[in-house]
Amino acid sequence: MLIFKALHILSMFTAVTLLVGEPLFIAIAIWRRDVKALAAIHRLAGGSLLTYVGASIFLAGIVFGLLTVATGALDFFDGWLIAAYVLVGAILVLNGSPIVQKELKPMMERSVEAEAGQRPLKEVAQTMGTSRVPLVVVANIVFFVAIILDMVLKPF
Repeated sequence: MLIFKALHILSMFTAVTLLVGEPLFIAIAIWRRDVKALAAIHRLAGGSLLTYVGASIFLAGIVFGLLTVATGALDFFDGWLIAAYVLVGAILVLNGSPIVQKELKPMMERSVEAEAGQRPLKEVAQTMGTSRVPLVVVANIVFFVAIILDMVLKPF
């Protein structure tokens, strides 16, 4: 049905904005080893609030997409839909990975502590230098771009 398709598109645009925008700024701050910028991003984004909101909207978008397939003249097993399922799975696995869950949050918290003078800035900057979070952000962006192209072009 057309309403589910519209809700799917609106949900996914909103989710991608939230789930790519903030992490992109985080990755840039980490690449630059800019502890104060990382602390500011954490403070401005409300900790993990944007991530939870974005993830919730992403899951709603998935539901609306499945409802679109179920109520429309689409086949759940079309190649482009199977590709989308795999890419969504990859995004969920990547964002649930230990790199994101155990590396990013403590780094964000240490950057806030360093900005407040409770920890040496240099110590946090060194941690940022060995972080794999920017690679995860790039992979996330690649997966989101691939899903968008898959949805628009339906290559399979």
